[in-house]
Amino acid sequence: MVSEEYSGKDLFVINDDLKELIPHFVLHQFEELERMENSLDDGDLKDVARLGHSLKGAAANFCLDPLCRLGMAIQDVSKLGMKDALYPLVKKYRFYLEELKIQVS
Repeated sequence: MVSEEYSGKDLFVINDDLKELIPHFVLHQFEELERMENSLDDGDLKDVARLGHSLKGAAANFCLDPLCRLGMAIQDVSKLGMKDALYPLVKKYRFYLEELKIQVS
């Protein structure tokens, strides 16, 4: 799923005014990702949905459209109770954060 979207180009268009804030965003999102993974493993889809909603809003504030769309998908799939479908989305979340971290370093 990830490889189909990733063509070797930068995944994110980063506003120059926000670029210096992105490393802090990435650190916080890795913490949120860990919470999401734990909640998913515990079967707490309500918390996964909440974290997806939070990701959607935070990413929108930084104009990080791929992460914003992913947050919306995580939120929606969680609300539908589709636990097995969340694992690849959460894996994609980690991939996106790793790519964003590289892109701003």
